[in-house]
Order: sequence, then C-alpha cells, then structure tokens
Amino acid sequence: MTELSFPVKVKSGYEAGSTASSSMRWLVRGIAALALVAATLGLGYALAFQRGLDRLHVAAQQRLAVEAARLDGYLSRFDYLPSLLETSPSVFKLLVAPADPALQQSVSLYLKSINLLAGADNLYVLSVSGEALAAGDFDDPGTPVGRNLSYRPYVSEALERGRGAFFGVGITSARAGYYLSYALKEGGATKGIAVVKINLDSFERGWRDLPGDALLLDERGVTILASREAWRYRPIAPLSREMLDDIARSKPYADHNLTPLGWTVIARSESGAARIATGNGAAYTASELPINRGLWKLVLLDDEAPVRQTALIFGALSGVASVAALLALGLVLQRRREIRQRLANQAALQAAHDMLEVRVQERTAELRAAQDELVHAGKLAALGQMSAGIVHELNQPLAALQTAADNAILLVDRGSVADARGNLTRIGELVSRLGRLTGQLRVFAYRSSSPLGAVSVEQAVSETLKIVAARVKEGGVSVVTDIEADLSVLADQTRLEQLFCNIVANALDAVEGVERKSIVIRATREEGHPARCRIAISNTGRPIAPDVLRRMFEPFVTTKPAGKGLGLGLMLSNHIARSFGGELHGRNLPDGAEFVVILPLAEVTEAASHGR
Repeated sequence: MTELSFPVKVKSGYEAGSTASSSMRWLVRGIAALALVAATLGLGYALAFQRGLDRLHVAAQQRLAVEAARLDGYLSRFDYLPSLLETSPSVFKLLVAPADPALQQSVSLYLKSINLLAGADNLYVLSVSGEALAAGDFDDPGTPVGRNLSYRPYVSEALERGRGAFFGVGITSARAGYYLSYALKEGGATKGIAVVKINLDSFERGWRDLPGDALLLDERGVTILASREAWRYRPIAPLSREMLDDIARSKPYADHNLTPLGWTVIARSESGAARIATGNGAAYTASELPINRGLWKLVLLDDEAPVRQTALIFGALSGVASVAALLALGLVLQRRREIRQRLANQAALQAAHDMLEVRVQERTAELRAAQDELVHAGKLAALGQMSAGIVHELNQPLAALQTAADNAILLVDRGSVADARGNLTRIGELVSRLGRLTGQLRVFAYRSSSPLGAVSVEQAVSETLKIVAARVKEGGVSVVTDIEADLSVLADQTRLEQLFCNIVANALDAVEGVERKSIVIRATREEGHPARCRIAISNTGRPIAPDVLRRMFEPFVTTKPAGKGLGLGLMLSNHIARSFGGELHGRNLPDGAEFVVILPLAEVTEAASHGR
C-alpha cells in the first residue's frame, strides 16, 4: 500500500514574534485613538462652554448698564423733593405747634398734593424727636402720622449730616421702599425732618420679563429686590452679629428671618463674572454692577443649562468628527499598506488634501459663527449706549421741569400770579426743549438730514445756564461768561445746547468738594481761513487723570464714582461737535481743567455758500 503524505507548515519563532508585535502595535494605536477622541470631545466641549459663558456675560453687561441707568435715574428724580418743603411756611408753623390739628390737616393736604405730582410712594414731616406730624397718606390706615420713627437710621443721619437714605419695609404700611430724608432748617437750626418714600416694585416686576434673573443687594448683601419671590430679603452670605444687632434696631426687613441663600461661587473670571451654584443644583453666571453711589449692587443671573447643552452637542460633534478623521486616516494607512510604494506619495498627498479641506470647512464655519456673534454683541452694545444716552440727556431738563412746576404751584398758592406766569413760561420752554431732544435722538445712529443754521452762541449758553441753574445755586458755584457780541455758529440749536450742558454739568461735578468753585465760559472769534469760533469752558476743580485724559471721548470712560455716571456725556458731545464740522478738546490747567469747542462761524460759511 502506498502511503499518502501532506506538507505541514509550522510557524517559525520569527513569524510568531512578528504577530505578537503587530498585535501590540494595534493595541497601542487603539488606545491612542480612544485618547484622541476623548481629548477632542473634551476640548470641543470646553471651548463651546467658555464661548457660551462669554456671550452670556457680554449680554448681561449691556442689560446691567441699561437697568442701572434706569434705576439711578429714577432715584435721582426724588432727590430734590424733601428739600422742597423748606420753602413752605406752613410746615415750619406745624413744627412750632405740632399739636395744632388744623395745621396738621393743612400740611398733610399740601404734602398729598405735592406727592401726587411727584409720583413718590409717600411724603411726610417729622419732628426732631422723630414723631410723624403730617403725611401725604394721612387718610390711609397705614399712615405714619402719630408714630415715632426715631429708630430709623435716616432720622439720625438727617439730624447729623443734613441728609439720610435708607431702604426698609414700612412698619405701618408693610410696603418696602427707599427713604430719603432732609433736615428742615430755619435760621441755621434744625426744626424738623422731611422724608420721601420711593416705591421700587415696578422695577422688580419688569425684571421678571428680562432674560435670566435679577437681584438688587443692599450694603449688607441682603436681597431687597428680586425677580423671584423666594430670594427676597435673604442675604448672599450669613450676616455677622454686628449686622444682626443693627437690623434688630432699625428693622429694615420687618419680620423676615434672613435665611442665607446658601449659594456657592464655583469660579470667577478675569472679566468679573462669577459662576454660582445654588442649593437645588442649578448653576448661574452672575454679572454685577454697583449703583446708587456704590451703596447697592445690581446682579444679573443667567442659567448655564442651555449653554451646557449646546456645549455637550458641540463636544459630541467634535468627537464624531475626530472618529471620522481617524477612520479616514486608517483607510488611508490601510490603502498605503496594500498598494505599491509608487502609490505611497499619491496616497499621502490625497490624505493631506482631505485633511486640508476638513480644516478649511471647520475654519469657515468658525469664522461665520464669530461674525454672527460680533454682530449680535454690536447690536446689544448700541442698545445699551442709546438707552443710557436717553437717560443722560433727558435727566437735567426733566429735573428743571419738575422744579419749575413745583415752584409754580407754590407761587399760585401764595397769589404771586406774575411770578407763576414766568414759571409757566419756563415750563413751556422746557417742554419744547424736550420735544426737540427726542426729535434729535436719531443723530446718534444716523446723519441728520436737516440743514444747519445760524445759532447765537450767547443764547445757547444762556439756555444752558438756565437748565443747570438749580445745581449752580445749590453748589454755590460762581459762573462767569465772557462772550463777544454777535457771535453765531453754524449748528443746530438743541444739539448745541446739549453739548454745552454736558460740559457744564461735568464742570459742576469737578468743582464739588473744592474750596474755590468757579466756572468761566469765554467765546471769541478766531481769524483764519475760514474764521472760526472758540468757546472755552474752564473750571477750578480737580485735574483729569492722565489715563482718563487720553480716552475721555470713548464711551463708558468716567472719573465719577460707581453708580453716579456712565461716561457717555463727553462721547456724545464730541459726536455733536464733529457733526457741526467742529472739534472738541480737553486739557488740564494749573488750577483745574478746560474744554474747548471749535465751531465754524455761521456768517462766514453762509457768505461762502452764496459766493458759489
């Protein structure tokens, strides 16, 4: 029998070792690929999350600027109201004879009529011992008349410093409000105290319609206004024993238990935004801005959940893209192993081309997203500047209008019809000015199509000084004008007065706190081709800091304390001067500062146009 035999192939030691080495390489490559996918996913998530947080913060800063300007403007409306009572003889008669019921009734009716015009929550008069003698709400069940309020801090502050301020819940009315007090003096002696109460509930209701949530913290860090009811009258952090004792004496929060919110700060960015975790697991991006002369802090909270969801989607897409890229790379490498060396260069070139296309597409998408974000941020910035500009430009005419109206009422009550007629004429002028102001607001976004005309410099300066007359008198400031006769510039009457008003208002701020308070306004003709008018407004106040002097015409650059100014006045004034074909410059003097407005003379320009 013939025996059949078959060849048997036995693996050599080299082949077995090569297989083991190849398996190890594939294992290492697999681990590296997984690590790369995980790193890409994590990096994509981190970048998208940080970008989303930055967008939230930019939007919050714009909303903060608008809301802070609204709130500060609203509070400043009532600064003058308590001091107005110092002009009423009947109030001082009541302070001398507090037990006279007829005087109490007369003064209470007078306070009620003033308060109806002013729009405050309440207006009342206290004796120096803190007893409420008359009030605008004397006929309401919750009136403070007859109660002693000497434990309230605004009473002691008015007696010590002449003015006081305090936020608290009314003991009799149970309504929260902001109290402004003023010492009523006669012959240098304090006879009583006038108090106005301001209701801020409208702001709290408005915040509920804003994106995110809003808080208003007082000087103790306690929430006094909030878009959520559960956050009101709760401190951010536990209060010290000294604070609790002070609260027990002054009773600002009524019977609320002041349980801390228990929030934790996760991180804080260089831009000032903080990431906060609440007790229920929610996370917020918090942006804050000091207001009310730095006493309070306005905080906006934006929920991070939508940003986190978007970042997770972006991270997942980044991971998928990395897997796709790795698969494509693996196919290229596999093809490279299967084909001859002569195709290796072609395969590598194709792989590089594919990678470049992916990178270009990704970069194009990122650039488009960045462009959309910049456009959106620009719109928000324009909205913030316009809203703040409206408050800035209308505040002084409104204050002057209120003062003139109140004085007219007093003059009519006294029978001074001629003086009252003068006040009513002034009110009509201010109303016309407000109409011109609102009609010219579009100049900050578009070029005005209305032609410029000849405007008397002397008349524009005169109108400006009428608007700031109350501040000049109250501050004891000496204002000197030296204007050449028959000076007219090519401008718009309303906007030129806006320009002068902004510079004079800044000068009044600068002379506060200095011993010699003086403002000088000079207007002269400068010969040349063409001839121009030079208006210099100088003051004896503090010099402008060098870093501010270089950037003073940029928006939101200011030397004023936090909450008192937005840094828009000089930016708007420079815009107005340039729209007239002129210039605005500022510099420091040895004893103060000076702003110079250069404008074309009207008669020279008009003569040149007729010559053409």
